[in-house]
Amino acid sequence: MSGSFPTSPGFSALNFQNVRPTLVNQSLSGRRAVRQIGSQYFMFTVSMPPMNQDDAMNIFAFLQKQKGSFESFQIKIPLQNRGADKSSTAVKVVGSHSATDSTIALDGFTASTTGVLKAGDLIKFAGHTKVYMVQSDIDSDGSGAATVLIEPGIVTTLADNEVVTMNQPDITVYLTSEDIMYSVDRNSIFSISFDVREVIT
Repeated sequence: MSGSFPTSPGFSALNFQNVRPTLVNQSLSGRRAVRQIGSQYFMFTVSMPPMNQDDAMNIFAFLQKQKGSFESFQIKIPLQNRGADKSSTAVKVVGSHSATDSTIALDGFTASTTGVLKAGDLIKFAGHTKVYMVQSDIDSDGSGAATVLIEPGIVTTLADNEVVTMNQPDITVYLTSEDIMYSVDRNSIFSISFDVREVIT
């Protein structure tokens, strides 16, 4: 791990992709057979805003430090979650969960609240590098508990009381290209964009 991507200046655009490798075979009769052949992961293209030389060189030096695809680093998605409890730091896992489980019991929410998490929210469990996406809106019960459906299923076990990051989790990524590049115009305004893929450990 070689650090965290600078938060300033912020992104000008982010193209976010969900990837789920699937093998599809179709016979001459038209029958289709499918199976999933790998783990789900996120990829995205980051475009930086027009920058002066100082900002651009800071960004470029950080990207160069990654040594192509060799290193990994953390990057924060600028999009806020929509759930009512997105600012909470008290949400924890209830009980133990096995790898591949996709239904996770949580507590520590504000009691009896509608939409504590919303479909599409990104969350992360302590000790996991993987980021997971909430699949449906959930409400908390009178004790502040709720069960969340996530995709994909967890890549490794969860223990009781593991803390949940409820908003803007850091995603561990690596550069997908060995090459990095900037462009500069006649007014010394710089442009940089790059592609990254989530690291699964």
